[in-house]
Amino acid sequence: MKKKIVAIIIVCAIILLLIPVSYSWYQSSVQTVVVTTTGDVVCNVSLDTDDTYIENNEPYFLINIDNYKTEGNKTVVTSADIDYTLTIENKNGSIGLFRYVDEDGNTNNQGESSVTIKKSIGKEQARQQIKVYVTADTNLETKVDFKVRLDAVQKDMG
Repeated sequence: MKKKIVAIIIVCAIILLLIPVSYSWYQSSVQTVVVTTTGDVVCNVSLDTDDTYIENNEPYFLINIDNYKTEGNKTVVTSADIDYTLTIENKNGSIGLFRYVDEDGNTNNQGESSVTIKKSIGKEQARQQIKVYVTADTNLETKVDFKVRLDAVQKDMG
């Protein structure tokens, strides 16, 4: 009987000694690899407005999206492709209607009080231009106050 108890104790001791070894083997064989690609996102918006910009009795302004900037005498171009969203909307109770046409001919065909445009721009130095026609839902001369918001993120690499 004492031999059985001693044998059980020895087996239990061996099992207890092997648990940390098997755990450390498991830990060393499980590896996590994380690969990320990040870059400097350069995406700037500028507006070109002029009272002489009128086409077919519709005033318009230009939105320029650049994927580069100039610092001193050096031009820095984005190092990653970019997805961006432009939002054009009235501010301060203005009643403007916006219709856009981009370089590819995409348009919303009909004036809207708020317009969202989703586009992409690559890593090669470029400027994209969007023409935005502005009208008001009235026959009277109207001043339209609007705001343009740009949200830009690195394009999904997947």
